[in-house]
Amino acid sequence: MNKINQEAVSQKSATSFKCPSCGGVMVFDPESQNLKCEYCKYTLNMEDNKQHPTAYGFEDSQLESQVWGEKNHVVKCKNCGAETILDAFVVADRCPFCGNSNIQEEGITRGIMPESIIPFKINSETAISLYKKWLSGKWLAPTKLKKSVKDQHVQLTGMYVPCWLFDADTNSFYTAMAGEYYYVTVYRTETRNGKTEQVPYQERRTRWYPVSGNYSENFRNFIVDSSVHIDDEMYDSILPYNLEELTPYKPEYLSGFKAERYSVDLKTGWETAKERISKLIERGIISQINADEVTSLRFKTAYSNKKYRHVLLPLWFSSFKYKNKTYGYMINGQTGRVNGKSPVSPWKVTLLIAIIIALISVGYCLISMYTGA
Repeated sequence: MNKINQEAVSQKSATSFKCPSCGGVMVFDPESQNLKCEYCKYTLNMEDNKQHPTAYGFEDSQLESQVWGEKNHVVKCKNCGAETILDAFVVADRCPFCGNSNIQEEGITRGIMPESIIPFKINSETAISLYKKWLSGKWLAPTKLKKSVKDQHVQLTGMYVPCWLFDADTNSFYTAMAGEYYYVTVYRTETRNGKTEQVPYQERRTRWYPVSGNYSENFRNFIVDSSVHIDDEMYDSILPYNLEELTPYKPEYLSGFKAERYSVDLKTGWETAKERISKLIERGIISQINADEVTSLRFKTAYSNKKYRHVLLPLWFSSFKYKNKTYGYMINGQTGRVNGKSPVSPWKVTLLIAIIIALISVGYCLISMYTGA
């Protein structure tokens, strides 16, 4: 393990995160939002400088050559390829994503530096409590699992996830077929009380007509995580973050935590954003048409005023094994929102199905009794 550099460090320059009181290692404390010594508990105040990050145009390609890592160091997993940014005093022995121990020290990392960061607001103890509460609310989860998790020590990894924030103004020209419902009276032959008679019913039909037009929508701070090692569906489920709390990036915020270097570049991230934005535009167009049904929708979108920001967002994550299967979960490091995957008890599923069938049967019997009366 590397030895801590014993050279004096001024309070104004906390890049080495050395405690000015006892010389111990200082880490970022989510509760106080300051650096705190792990040994003597000395606190070093950090300036609270909330501000919106600078938005860059896509033509700012020179940003790709920025150096990120001189005040930290980078390790790369030889198994999954994840590049993790660590503060100067952290020595990694395993990859935080796949758990593999085959990692190596990398040189200075080049790329677009993070413009802003949302510091952790939820500490590990609170995150563990929120996770246990979330799991206890999973009615279908095995009771044995709930009890074991409640009693055992849960280990979480605090990670800053790299994300792209995109701004774009959109204008879409569309064509579609719109349908409006109308009703006609039709007669059906039915036998009632032993007599055959014609019974009137209202039958719904659809009148179709072509539509076209323009739809405009402006998108701001559209978030796309720039990690291939994060489960996108699970990560989306713990959004949103309060982006008003973005603060200028400082390496001090990484002390005691990890940060992944983005593995989805700007161009790929923008293509992903366009795919997701397209679905939102589709819903917006359908809402604008305001018909009972819309089909054969086609549209072409022009993008203007495209901007991006590179930010780091806090995340607690971990996984557990149950009956030789691994289940992951995530906790939003700012809001505490939890989601993940958990096993289900086959006995509870069977019981739930039996209850549903019983309720349907009772409802059917009540309806039959009422109509028969």
